[in-house]
Amino acid sequence: MKGFLAGLLLLNLVLLAWSWWQVEPELPTGMAPIAAVTAGPGLVLLQELETPLAVRHETAAVAPASPPESEPSPALAEPVVDIAAAVPEAVAAAPAVACLRVAGFESEAVAGRVAEALRQDGGDVRRLGEEVGVTTRFWVMLPPAKSAAAAVPLLERLQRAGVKDFYLIRNGENVNAISLGVYSAKASAQRRVEQLRRLKLTPRIEEITLPRSRWWLELEWPAEKTEDAWRRLLPAEMHNVMSLPCQ
Repeated sequence: MKGFLAGLLLLNLVLLAWSWWQVEPELPTGMAPIAAVTAGPGLVLLQELETPLAVRHETAAVAPASPPESEPSPALAEPVVDIAAAVPEAVAAAPAVACLRVAGFESEAVAGRVAEALRQDGGDVRRLGEEVGVTTRFWVMLPPAKSAAAAVPLLERLQRAGVKDFYLIRNGENVNAISLGVYSAKASAQRRVEQLRRLKLTPRIEEITLPRSRWWLELEWPAEKTEDAWRRLLPAEMHNVMSLPCQ
């Protein structure tokens, strides 16, 4: 009998515990049951709820759906720029040219003839100007005679020896001296002196300063043409002249 009562008591305790477990837990004040939110038809916007849902810290069981690939977000779209269309046709088609400065022409007439030849060969002569300065020259001469008459025998001697390019100086500091040439290089003047010494003469070299006027030009030359193409249009003595970029 005691065993029956003990079993009945144990059964009542199990039933009591099971009924307590089935009771829904109380929700915080003001929070609507989740069933009330999800049971309705369609989706319910947060703005339509009378009481906002509490923030849940658990990770959502279902990840939010990604936007369709066919409709990218406008904020992430990058504009496409057509580079070829953005470059002006005049800039893209402009031919490459080299701007050069060539100096050393003996006169304006020579520089003008070269400029015209360059234009006919495709060059564009931008400027033409004159450069004024001084230069050093080396004057070879025989010392002055006492008079013009005293210099005549020397003139005849030079003529018989086949010497060319000489004359009697008739005024200035070297009056009655015999000029044998003015040279731009001292080495050239020295060779002339050696020639005359073989004739038993005693020439001397006098260094002088002379005014100099040289002409120059600036030209734009097509880059596809060679440098030799414009150099061949220069006078023969200037074929190897140094050229500089335009200033």
